[in-house]
Amino acid sequence: MLNMAYWGLAEAAIETNALKEFELKSKLYSVQVGITTNDDEVKTILRALIEPITVFGEGKYERRERLKKILLFKYDRLFYGKDVTSAVSASGEAKNLYEVIKTFNIDMSNVFSKKGLFGDTAPQEQTQDVGDRELFYTEGDERVKDFRSDLARRSWERACKRKERIHEYRNRTDQFDHRDDIDRYGNYLTDSMALSYSHLAAERPLTSARFSPNMKYIAVGSFCSHISVYHYEPDKNFPMARKLDNDSKELIHCVDWNCSRNPVYDRHSAPEGVQDHELLLTTGGSGGTVTLWRPFPSSEHDQEEGAYCMHSVRLHEERVNRIKFHPFKDVILSASTDETVRLFDMEKMEELYVQEGHSHGVHSLALNGDGNLVASGDAHGVVLIMDLRTGRHIFQQPMHNGKVTAIDFHPLHSHVFATAADDNAVKLFDLRKLRPGSSLLAHTKLVSDIQFEPTYGRYLATCSFDTHLKVWDTADYKCRKVLSNNDARVMSVCVAPDSSAIVTACFDRTLRIFKPTYAQSSDCDMALTRIISQ
Repeated sequence: MLNMAYWGLAEAAIETNALKEFELKSKLYSVQVGITTNDDEVKTILRALIEPITVFGEGKYERRERLKKILLFKYDRLFYGKDVTSAVSASGEAKNLYEVIKTFNIDMSNVFSKKGLFGDTAPQEQTQDVGDRELFYTEGDERVKDFRSDLARRSWERACKRKERIHEYRNRTDQFDHRDDIDRYGNYLTDSMALSYSHLAAERPLTSARFSPNMKYIAVGSFCSHISVYHYEPDKNFPMARKLDNDSKELIHCVDWNCSRNPVYDRHSAPEGVQDHELLLTTGGSGGTVTLWRPFPSSEHDQEEGAYCMHSVRLHEERVNRIKFHPFKDVILSASTDETVRLFDMEKMEELYVQEGHSHGVHSLALNGDGNLVASGDAHGVVLIMDLRTGRHIFQQPMHNGKVTAIDFHPLHSHVFATAADDNAVKLFDLRKLRPGSSLLAHTKLVSDIQFEPTYGRYLATCSFDTHLKVWDTADYKCRKVLSNNDARVMSVCVAPDSSAIVTACFDRTLRIFKPTYAQSSDCDMALTRIISQ
């Protein structure tokens, strides 16, 4: 009887261990969110864990899978269900694993719980810290109420217009013709896109460059304390149109123009229809200052020295990383390292309200075409989407293993957006499915900026510190073109409003213009182009 009981206990222990191992293996998929795809960094992590950096017959994929397995089993054995402080002090192996996870910012939060790194080490019933998860509301005034009401009405009208165009397109074109149209356009870009012009634009490294809505100017921000506005006249070597300086010593980190017109919403609009005196420019500085400029005043009196600056205010406590004009409201949105997104009313020249929600610095910002959703990404890879009509968060999820550097919405499909980060990846997301649709290992270094083609969304442009600009079609997200920037880190990318050119701002102080070398044949035009152009 003793032997039978012994064998029964042994079989139960074996079965328990097998179930435990099966459970851990089933969680290997979750760990991939938090581990880099850079093979050199994978080897560095293995070396820090005192594990072989390579084994016989192992490739990059197998090495990364082995690292995932090592991390998961060590994490489960040394920390799961234990107090972190006591586990680290009791074991040198636990201390080493703890330091590796912290040093390389490895996200283990999706493996056992959603509380964050080491958030699962105490049983859930013993956790008393609920203050960080307490829901609270900030009461707004009548200005905010009026803003939300008007925005809800106008965004609904814009959404109806967009849907009308899409239904017209679908009635004339099926999904296979649509893919063929994008494929033909992708082949056209592959054959024709090339470097056309380059221009030394500043005395210090550039941070951003943006085409004006009327395609006449390019605004350039740099580590200098002023903004340079150049005529978009490559044949004349980009003559200077304006040098905007308000005696501030802050570095210019981001710029944006107003009057963004999309043919999806404004059927008969054209870049040439925007007059110079309608143009406004906003900039964000390293000290938290947001400045509003009118580079081309309508009267001679307004062109006096210093009259170009309409308003300058220190909105943030720290650096402004991204700044955007709202598509149709007189509002500027800014994202900062102080963990906030702020809305500034241009009519009254005062702050409208502060949007909180991030626990780390906000480094990216985007608005959808309907103007009702704002997406922001922070330094720990979390993407947050807010509905401006209600002020509520409709989406919050860790998307990357590192700082989210850029976000952009598709111009036609307001539920689709792309994110880029310093984990070298670009991810495509569909809000209807609440999960990433595609993940592109786009570059070998930090992806600094991304932008969809602003007219029809036929391609996605990405740039990186690996000195490359890449063009991806939006049907299969295949890389259609890789363009070099003379071994200079690319800080920013901007697609022209009419999609005729792409400009990059580089760390070597140079603007580079990429254009097709020949015009596209008429039989390759998308059906959507013909519908919108009617």
